[in-house]
Amino acid sequence: MLDDLERLLGSFPAPVTRHDAVWDDGCMSESLSEFGVIRQICNAQSVVDNRVLIGPGDDLALVHVSAPGDSTTFHDRALVGVDQLVDGIHVDLDEVSLEQAGRKAVCRSLSDVAAMAGRPVATVVSAVVPKHWTHDDSMSLFNSMRSTSEIYHSPLVGGDLAVHRDGSGRLICSVTVVAAPARNGVVTRFDAKPGDGLYVTGCLGGSWRTGHHLEFVPRLAESAMLLAILGDRLHAMIDISDGLGRDAAHMVEQSELQIVVEGELLPCRTGFGVENAIADGEDYELLFAASGDVPDGLGECPVTRIGVFREKPDSTEGPVLLDWDGHVRDISRSGWEHESS
Repeated sequence: MLDDLERLLGSFPAPVTRHDAVWDDGCMSESLSEFGVIRQICNAQSVVDNRVLIGPGDDLALVHVSAPGDSTTFHDRALVGVDQLVDGIHVDLDEVSLEQAGRKAVCRSLSDVAAMAGRPVATVVSAVVPKHWTHDDSMSLFNSMRSTSEIYHSPLVGGDLAVHRDGSGRLICSVTVVAAPARNGVVTRFDAKPGDGLYVTGCLGGSWRTGHHLEFVPRLAESAMLLAILGDRLHAMIDISDGLGRDAAHMVEQSELQIVVEGELLPCRTGFGVENAIADGEDYELLFAASGDVPDGLGECPVTRIGVFREKPDSTEGPVLLDWDGHVRDISRSGWEHESS
């Protein structure tokens, strides 16, 4: 039983509650914002090791896997990233199965690999499980993560398990993925050019209410096709997890560019509208910047041009504007910051 695992492995404290953001002169107040913390962690000066080719701030890091001072080659490079799944934030275990939760935990990280046009190599997972869980509960979760990893050629090669001491502690999963960069380049989220089109795969909105967030297929094949077809015309890419508005804003946060989204072009999921497509999040579709001709489909996956990148005409304007129904408004904060209940 898991009581034995607790004695052997120890346990972690209950998860920290997330709150809304309040920032002042670079210091964090009693309220906590995940995006505010991430912005400070991703400061360009935070990593000085020359083996780090892409540091904090993108979907994955790109590193040379070598000892300090050793020579490096293309074959030494690896993409590395981590993501979490927390009961009460990313899933509700009162409503979904452990098998569904395990699948989503792995697919969230694989979606980040797709966003950088990488190829998954291996997966490492860790979890802090509720005190009341049985051995069978834990194996249901881990077997789901193992089988999902194998489907996407990213075998589960290790991890860690601990048990909450507090009886109210909820499931926390952490999934780390290692991936190989494509030979013809890594696609970051920051290299869009003025005049690029903004494109999206699939359809958007209502992911949580339709169950899409539990069933989505990471766009690994589609991102590989995009890179093969577009080559160096594929300038930037990100996956949509926090909402189209917020995630599009990440694509221009290191530049003087602005995105204009055409509301009537948004591919909305059946039964949902433009507002859902912008802000619901959890779609795990690819949002990308490209120049020239772009295919309107990749296999059975549709691709839609939804906007354009342009030089920002006014520094006071928002980074992402929605032009819809005769009105233009800033949607750069439209989306959601995962909050605990």
